[in-house]
Amino acid sequence: MLVGCGAGDSAPNTAAMPKATLDLKSCRVKGVDSEVKCAKLDVFENRETRQGRKIALNIVVVPASARVKENDPIFLFAGGPGQAATDLAQQALQLLGGLNDKRDIVLIDQRGTGKSNLLNCKLPDDDAPGMSEPVKRDALIIKFTTECRDELAKKADLSQYTTTIAMADYEDVRAALGVEKINMFGVSYGTRSSMEYLRRYPQHVRSVVIDAVASPSMALAMDFAGDAGAAYEKMLTDCDADVTCKKSFPNLRADVDELLKKLAATPVKALVTDGVTGLSKEIEISRESVLGAIFSSLYVPELAAVLPQSLTKAKQGDYTPLFAQNALLGDSMEDSIAYGMRLSVMCAEDIPRYTPTDIAHQAARAPFGRLFVDQMALSCAVWPKGTMATDFTEPVKSAAPVLILSGALDPVTPPRHAEIVTQGLSNALHLIAPNGGHGVASRGCAPKLIKKFFETANVAGIDGECLKKPPRPIFYEPLREKSKAEKMGKRND
Repeated sequence: MLVGCGAGDSAPNTAAMPKATLDLKSCRVKGVDSEVKCAKLDVFENRETRQGRKIALNIVVVPASARVKENDPIFLFAGGPGQAATDLAQQALQLLGGLNDKRDIVLIDQRGTGKSNLLNCKLPDDDAPGMSEPVKRDALIIKFTTECRDELAKKADLSQYTTTIAMADYEDVRAALGVEKINMFGVSYGTRSSMEYLRRYPQHVRSVVIDAVASPSMALAMDFAGDAGAAYEKMLTDCDADVTCKKSFPNLRADVDELLKKLAATPVKALVTDGVTGLSKEIEISRESVLGAIFSSLYVPELAAVLPQSLTKAKQGDYTPLFAQNALLGDSMEDSIAYGMRLSVMCAEDIPRYTPTDIAHQAARAPFGRLFVDQMALSCAVWPKGTMATDFTEPVKSAAPVLILSGALDPVTPPRHAEIVTQGLSNALHLIAPNGGHGVASRGCAPKLIKKFFETANVAGIDGECLKKPPRPIFYEPLREKSKAEKMGKRND
């Protein structure tokens, strides 16, 4: 939907630039072949009192290759909450490399992530002893969170890692780089943080691209059961509508319902083979762990297309396919998230918005129910809580040019959340990829659209019809021995 369009700020900025004070030095980062620039910028952990502990923000700048460059770099806002932007250097260059000839790309590890006073604890594995039993699981979560809190409190005031405070850090980085305006690219939670920067520092924003939008009004995890449930339902109905999928898995919905019901009554132990090492190990499998595997697969349409087969195998007692595909995304996501920072953000900005009625309503949202909110609520009960700005949940009002991307199959940030954001944006274009999942910026023609937009800072002339062309990935068809009649038919042809 085109909310509005107008002339972008495509001309070089001739206003007086702030003096650069950041000491950039040549360095190397993982995933980038060429030399980049690195720096640290000290900021007060408590920005209000400006006393006590300081955080050394970790900053990587991928310099523009052109001798004469534009003085409005692209800032990357990482997801999570809890991802480190510098860990995404390779992906950022793959997506934004075409813009790097004339513009620097700036990666900042948000406070609490990466090398900016990392706040992380290793979560208990879902297959750890006791995690399959609800009462024991709750006790383990509280015990783990308490230990994590006490350990991290030795090096951080855990109430000082909210989004608004972090965006003040980003503003310090902008000024220290000596640039007047920046372009912003945010994905998932990075859309929330970039919108918060736009709210606080609109005069320093040239253009914005946000993908997989978490609107400020969205209480993270509270909407997951409904949104993920809708994506799961779409997978089931699409399988039913596909001749091959329906033939291969005629009772898919009933089979999965039966599997979840049995696991809810009695978790099982099963051998699961690691797809990388080939080693097998016995793990505890519960209803919650199967739902978690379904949820992570729904993020990526290609993985969702394999779910009918892997869930059918699980119903038959073979859990390897389901947990192998879960490991492709779920393990890497967990390893890249600073869990302590995530709690500091969500316990201040999201959990306080949960009401008993909201939580009770989750139980009716099949199949995920209260899976997402219960663990977070338990953890936040023992986690220090920062202060959320009074206007934090309000739609951001801005005339800055904003390109918004959504995937219709996204299980956590479907297009409806982006529509809320557009309410306050008078110069925005919202494009939807009908068969896209969580994050569409790297798929199909999206990189070309992003490149054109950042170059012009103008939504006029951006045609998103090409995003509608990629079909939903074909559902996996089990290998089978052809019948004698099929073989004879082929010979006759």
